[in-house]
Amino acid sequence: MMDNLRTAANSPVLKIVFVIIILSFVLTGVGGYLIGGSSNHAAKVNGTAISQVQLQQAFQQEKQALQERLGDQFAEIASSEQGIQMLRRQALERLIGVTLLNQYSNQLGLTASDEQIKQDIYNMPIFQTDGHFDSEKYRAILSQHNVNADDLAQEIRQNLINRQLSKMYVTDEFVLPEEIKSYAELLLQQREVKTATISLANYQSKQTVTDKELQDYYNTHQNSFISPEQVQVSYIKLDAASQRENVAVKDEELKSYYEQNIANFTQPAQKHYSIIQLATEKEADSVAKELAGGADFKQLVAEKSTDKFSAANHGALGWMEATSTPSEIIAANLTKKGQVSGVIKSASNYIIFRLDDIKPEVIKPFQSVKTEIADSLKNEKAINAFYSLQQTASRAAMDDNESLAAAEKVTGIKAVTTDWFSRNNLPEEIRFDKVADSIFNGNLLDKNGPTGINSDVINVDGDLAFVIRVEKYKPEVTQPFDEVKKSVAELVKLNKAIKEMEAEGNKLLTALKQGTGEAALAKQGITFGEAKIIKRFDQNDSLAEQIFQMPIPKENTPTYLSSKDSKNNLVIIQLVKVTQGQPTEDELKVFSQRYKMILGDVMMESLMLNLRDKAKVDLGRIE
Repeated sequence: MMDNLRTAANSPVLKIVFVIIILSFVLTGVGGYLIGGSSNHAAKVNGTAISQVQLQQAFQQEKQALQERLGDQFAEIASSEQGIQMLRRQALERLIGVTLLNQYSNQLGLTASDEQIKQDIYNMPIFQTDGHFDSEKYRAILSQHNVNADDLAQEIRQNLINRQLSKMYVTDEFVLPEEIKSYAELLLQQREVKTATISLANYQSKQTVTDKELQDYYNTHQNSFISPEQVQVSYIKLDAASQRENVAVKDEELKSYYEQNIANFTQPAQKHYSIIQLATEKEADSVAKELAGGADFKQLVAEKSTDKFSAANHGALGWMEATSTPSEIIAANLTKKGQVSGVIKSASNYIIFRLDDIKPEVIKPFQSVKTEIADSLKNEKAINAFYSLQQTASRAAMDDNESLAAAEKVTGIKAVTTDWFSRNNLPEEIRFDKVADSIFNGNLLDKNGPTGINSDVINVDGDLAFVIRVEKYKPEVTQPFDEVKKSVAELVKLNKAIKEMEAEGNKLLTALKQGTGEAALAKQGITFGEAKIIKRFDQNDSLAEQIFQMPIPKENTPTYLSSKDSKNNLVIIQLVKVTQGQPTEDELKVFSQRYKMILGDVMMESLMLNLRDKAKVDLGRIE
């Protein structure tokens, strides 16, 4: 949440919500963006209601952002009811945080003007081409996301206010140059170390165990030898993709669809407009007279227009369809190429439009879209067949609960019988939370084992479903000692080896700290390796974190520490020397920004915790 408030145009939320009509700012200004109330609210924050609509929008944003981060792994969360509820609650928490911050900024009297919001949008890289605002690109993004204009404006307004809050909490006077220098030196610090490794394998090979040791370990750790409940199931897999292979479409259907949906294959007529924006009516009238006298429109844009963003593009607003053309332009009734409007009064400016060019309506020929239509109709038929197949399978499975034979017969799909599996290792083809819940938490099992009934159709995705029955069941059971004796022996030997190795390591560590360790190491045939330099964030060294926690050597006397490597070997670390970082001027600038950002994060998080602690938050229906 804090990142979304803190990161201006790069905010993931803003990239998802980008839905506002630029000309609505130019022509009519930005309207009211306060969070509205609703009797069917998701929450009330100090009396301010968060509506179900707002929660749903925030949920979709949270969902899309997570999907972009996780890619294919997102399906695991989306298929879980628990995962969906987690996302919904995160979305609500974000809305509550935004509302609290909004209320706090209002108390402080902080605001962001409509002009600031407009310029923030113009400066967003996502709306730019070659570093300049691109109105056509902008409209394409608006059309793609199709959300309320007020949502984006509110996000930007809050973001601008949040920047003001950040400046209030973190300014240059709170961060001294020496602080930055010390911070940089610490992060760039390097440590020279030597390591000696004591191999666990050497101790394991020497271990012996008695039957009593094994039995005692087993008795003490029986919970480690529990075999979870297991099942064997039979299932029928229903999927839409397989149905597509069985459907066909005729040319008559394609032609009929084309004719009935001709609007979908029509590029509406478009008009290209340019604009000159003036601050006063007098200036606008003067420009209108110059245009009437034959003055060059682009030249007047460069000299007179107060909107620097459109002026940078010679006043061009780009191509517009009738449905996306602002009412002010429509009212100007420009019908001919090169035609110029009169002076138009907007909310805060005076505007003159010019119709630059016209593209006529274009209808795609049937042959060019025939394949596209065929794919669409096949998919539609496959989905309909898929849903019909589910209903057929459901009826057959319910009517004949003795087996899946009836469902096999009516669907033409042979049931698959699995090997034994537990809840945590379902076969890959049926590895879905809904399937696991139906098997282990549904009515297919009871305390006596399989209930002998078939499941109803289990829909795990939009185009995938299963009918399942449990054939065999093994309850959770503690594995007998004789079955796990070999594993117990390995564990006991491992534990004994680790204890001996650690005891020996502690002796060597003590000797090293007392100055007699080198001889003790040599006696064991262990030597320190060559010195190596470790950096604080060295990802190639698993011991880096422990090394940077060691005390700094004093008076050329090394310090020592023992740790474990990834193979459980004991590693004795000798810290020889610590060298403080020597940051360059450029590095100091980078670290200065990072340091201030960290302080700002801490301050803002503390503020949010404080606001939340004092707030009265009443949760409504969020399911």
